[in-house]
Amino acid sequence: MNTPFTLAGVEKVFVHRSVVDAVHAHLRDAGAHGCEAVAFWAGEITNVGTAVAHSAFVPRQISARSDSGLLVSISGEDLFHMNVQLHQNNLQLIAQIHSHPGSAYHSETDDELAVMTQVGGLSIVVPDFAQDDFGLGSVAIYRRTQEGWMKVPPAKIRNLIEIVED
Repeated sequence: MNTPFTLAGVEKVFVHRSVVDAVHAHLRDAGAHGCEAVAFWAGEITNVGTAVAHSAFVPRQISARSDSGLLVSISGEDLFHMNVQLHQNNLQLIAQIHSHPGSAYHSETDDELAVMTQVGGLSIVVPDFAQDDFGLGSVAIYRRTQEGWMKVPPAKIRNLIEIVED
């Protein structure tokens, strides 16, 4: 059951421009070295069906390249530290954002190793190592459901996420 004060009940996410910019800069930096990266939008459910992402979290991470592909990982210790910070600041994860070297899609690995596990949470994939400016029209957005990750249709993205100036 989707209650209005859980991520599952959120129908609109307002994200501060500074959060978008901080996360995108991290992804772009890693991408300039041919590596994927991950970061998070965090905030609060502020009203019935509304969330505000006003904090960027960029945990320590390791990016790896091999003949079989690219991988970014966060240690259990660093995930624990991030969760402590979220709890101490009364925040919750709203979205995980990560980059891909080419097109934006959710891979099988993205499905299986997602940090965001809460129903209603978002997973945003930024194409081309985030070398272009961030735009809602160029990313792929997935939402966690009881059944797993479901792609948000492009026509519904602007109704779901709005970038606001700080």
